[in-house]
Amino acid sequence: MSATVVFPARASAKTAPTVSDAGVTDSFPDGMSFAVTASSDSPINDLKIRYKILPDGTSANASPKFQPSTSVTASFNLGGADLYLPPGTVVEYHWEATDADGDQSRTETASFFYDDVRFQWTPLESNGITVYYYSGSQDDAQAMLQTGTETIGSMSQLLGANITYPIKVWIYKNNNDMRPALQRRSATFEASVITEGVRVASDTVLILGNGSFSTLRHELTHVVTHAAGESALGHLPAWLDEGTAVYGQNDPGGFGDAVDQAVRRGNVFSVRQITSSPGDPSAVNLFYGQSWSLVKYLNDTYGPEKFAKLFAEIKSGKTIDDALKAAYGFDQDGLDNEWRAAHGLPPRATQEPRQDQQPQTTAGTSGSQANAKDEGGGTSTFVVIALAAGLIVLAGAVGLAGWAVAKRL
Repeated sequence: MSATVVFPARASAKTAPTVSDAGVTDSFPDGMSFAVTASSDSPINDLKIRYKILPDGTSANASPKFQPSTSVTASFNLGGADLYLPPGTVVEYHWEATDADGDQSRTETASFFYDDVRFQWTPLESNGITVYYYSGSQDDAQAMLQTGTETIGSMSQLLGANITYPIKVWIYKNNNDMRPALQRRSATFEASVITEGVRVASDTVLILGNGSFSTLRHELTHVVTHAAGESALGHLPAWLDEGTAVYGQNDPGGFGDAVDQAVRRGNVFSVRQITSSPGDPSAVNLFYGQSWSLVKYLNDTYGPEKFAKLFAEIKSGKTIDDALKAAYGFDQDGLDNEWRAAHGLPPRATQEPRQDQQPQTTAGTSGSQANAKDEGGGTSTFVVIALAAGLIVLAGAVGLAGWAVAKRL
C-alpha cells in the first residue's frame, strides 16, 4: 500500500483526499488489473491512473468508472485482447484522486512486473541480461545466458550501441506453452505457424527451447539493431535489420546456401527489392541469405566503423539511401552493383525490377525450410513457412522480427 501525497492545490478547511494503491492483479496473458481506494470529506468525483510502459513507452492516463462517494474503490485493466503486453513488461504508475472541493492527492510512484504466472520461473542474471526458464537444466540456461551476454557485447560494439535497460530472455519448453505469450493472431495463423524466437519488445525476446543458441543470437541482435538504428525518426530496412541478425548468429546456416545457389544462377534480388520482406514464401531463404551477404560485404570491405555510422545515420532520420551515402558514398543501387561485382555478377540494368518480381527458386533450394546446426549437435529450424487451407503466412508478414518453423499442414 502506498503513502498518500497531498497536492497543495488550494487552501481548504477540509482534509484532502486519502488515496491508496490497492495493488495489481496479474492475469497473464489477459493483462493486469490496477486497484485503488480513496476517501474524503467531500465526494470523490475523479480518479486517474497515470502510467508508462518501460523502457520506452509513452506516458498515458486513464480514468476508471465509479460511483462518486466519500469512499470509493475502482480498478483499471491494462492489456489483454486490446493491447499486447509480453511477459516481463514493467509498468510504472501512480494514482490521483480529486474530490468535489477540488482537493487532490496522489500515491507514490510504483512499478509492476508482468509475469507469466502459468509457470514457476527461475531467473539467471549477468551483465544486465536475465534469462527466465522453467524447463531444462541450469547448465543449459547458464550457457544461454553466457551466449546472450556475449552476443549483446559483441553486437553493441559492432553497431556502436549503448543498451541502457535490462534485457529479458524468456525460454519456453514447447510451442503450446509459448503461444499464449505471443501477440494474438488469427486462428489460421495460430494453427499454421510455430515461432522459434521473436523480439516482442525493445528489451524482451521469447525463445523456444533451452539450448537454442543460434535463435538466441539472432533475436538478441535484433535488440541491438533496434537500439542502434531505430527511433521516432528512423527505421531500418528489412535487409539491414535481418541481415545483421543473421550476421550475429556467427553461422548463416542454410541461408548461405540459398544465396550461393542464387548467385550461381545469376538470379538474385536487387537491394531495393528487399527493403521490405518478400511476400513469396519460396524466396524467404534467399531474402535472409542475401541480406546476410550484404551485411557481411559491408563489414568485410569497409569495416565496422562505417557500419556503425550507417545505423547512426538511419536513427537520426536519414533514409537508407542518404544514410548509405553519408557512411559509404553510395546509395542502394551503388551497393547493389558493388555486391554483384564482388560475386562475379554484371552490373544491374538501369531498369529496376518491380517489387513483386521475385527471383525464381529451384526445387532443390529448400524454399520452405532452412536448417543450421547448433553447438549442441542438434538442428535448429529457423524460417517458418506454413501452408494451411491454401493460405500462406509468414512471421515477417506480421511485423515480428522473429523466426518460424516451416511445416505443411
